[in-house]
Amino acid sequence: MTNNWDFYAVRIDNKPASIMVDLGIETDAPITSLPYVAYIRLYLKHASPLGMSSDPEFDVLSHIENTLEEALCDTSVGYVGRNTSDGCRDFYFYISQKETWHERVVAAFSTFSDYEYETRVREDNEWSTYFNFLLPGRLDKQRIQNRRVCEQLEKHGDALQRPRELDHWIYFPTQFALDSFLQEVSKVGFHLRETSNHAGTTLAYGARIFRQDTPSYDNIDEVVLFVFDIATKYEGKYDGWECAVMR
Repeated sequence: MTNNWDFYAVRIDNKPASIMVDLGIETDAPITSLPYVAYIRLYLKHASPLGMSSDPEFDVLSHIENTLEEALCDTSVGYVGRNTSDGCRDFYFYISQKETWHERVVAAFSTFSDYEYETRVREDNEWSTYFNFLLPGRLDKQRIQNRRVCEQLEKHGDALQRPRELDHWIYFPTQFALDSFLQEVSKVGFHLRETSNHAGTTLAYGARIFRQDTPSYDNIDEVVLFVFDIATKYEGKYDGWECAVMR
């Protein structure tokens, strides 16, 4: 599949869960040559009290995942994601044909005989499991992007502790929607840096706003998702943020 993977936290059946998913394959999916979805459910041996994976099992779980990828993935099998919840880790694959799947899984697990597992296959031409279960929604995608920007700042020596001007880009379908948005966010300290007009496009009216904030992992989602929600209220699209590196 692709190298563009990331994770996010959710709740499934009112229980905590963590999903790791191939985000990069979204633009190509559904792949018509892989019409079946298959999952392998691995029962954790050292689950946390909340049913999640724990440090004592980290290395062996990583080894199992790598082994499954190497043994199963080829032009007829694509690994697209996994879900950890309720004492289990489910690995999801899209495959071209189902007849030999169980045999291949049994062979891949031959060196992990102390682990219980099960596997199922069903037809999924539209890749509904990928789109409706594994793939994050708009808010979770934005949280992932926030974390990625913070990680890039850290890689450049930023401790993420000092407040500075954070710039945000937003686009709207009408001038009225843009003006309404700007009026609302100005009440909580955001200032207009510049506007743009891309005539002929669906979201032609753009704005770049800024405010003093701290781009820390603990703080950034609250800041960004506030702007995100107000933009959505006026049928706008939030298009990311950036700031200067402070070493």
